[in-house]
Amino acid sequence: MGPSEKTQQAIRRSTRLPLEVPVLVTSLDVAQPFSEQGNTTLVNAHGCGLIVPRKLVHGIPVRLEIVSAKRHTTARVAEMVPLGGDPETWLIGLELDVPGNFWGIEYAPTDWKIEESPSPAAEQQPADQEPITAAKPARWRRWRLTDISAGACYLETAAPFPVSTPVVLSIRVLNTECLLEGVVRVSHAETGMGVEFTRARAHDQRARVEELIGRLISNREVPRIFVGRKEGQHAAPNPAPDAAQDAASPDPLLELVRQGTSLTEEQFLNDLRAQRSASAATRGLS
Repeated sequence: MGPSEKTQQAIRRSTRLPLEVPVLVTSLDVAQPFSEQGNTTLVNAHGCGLIVPRKLVHGIPVRLEIVSAKRHTTARVAEMVPLGGDPETWLIGLELDVPGNFWGIEYAPTDWKIEESPSPAAEQQPADQEPITAAKPARWRRWRLTDISAGACYLETAAPFPVSTPVVLSIRVLNTECLLEGVVRVSHAETGMGVEFTRARAHDQRARVEELIGRLISNREVPRIFVGRKEGQHAAPNPAPDAAQDAASPDPLLELVRQGTSLTEEQFLNDLRAQRSASAATRGLS
């Protein structure tokens, strides 16, 4: 196994999730100073993929900072891939010195639960400098998928996200992961929340959802669910109905989720139960 393959294996030790977070990357090598703004594309407990406007030096130590959260840690440049364009951009792979949930998101796969210990850089930090620390562990939530269609789903949880929260869903069945993007359209305290898939009309996401539903029905395995915010993004308002699309492929669950805020919780849940009883696609989830 070559160096590049070893690096990829190290960074992929934990589940990767799509997450766009603005960060500041600053060199810790006095001989090669730089400071660049960038945006993450994928993150996990061991590192991230980051798009920046310049090529960085392989192996160089850096300070990685989420400015909006006033949180920082150290990492090293592990991979560099030119993306082209004018001006040219680069996809940089960073490996964290201290693995863990540095990203501070309120969800994490089970393999993100890593026993954290001080990094060598932190132990050697001069007394007159601010210590470099990893993020505090995220607050854990339990999720149960009760209903799903091509355009939406309902998740039971004691701590739902607020309405209009952009989210990423990781749904695992039979060791197969399905990543979906969505926005919370209805939220019931201590009960659950309805999520509209924001790319439901995109062919690739619709195909993934339909494949996921097929696996859920045929295998009847309880899926493992991880849900988290998409930091730094704002939810779009409810889209205008597409009459042609709705006529071609009606989606009662999506329609109910979109109407959720206009209904009482009791009305919504009664309608949801009625749909569940009538829908062969979700009967195995209840």
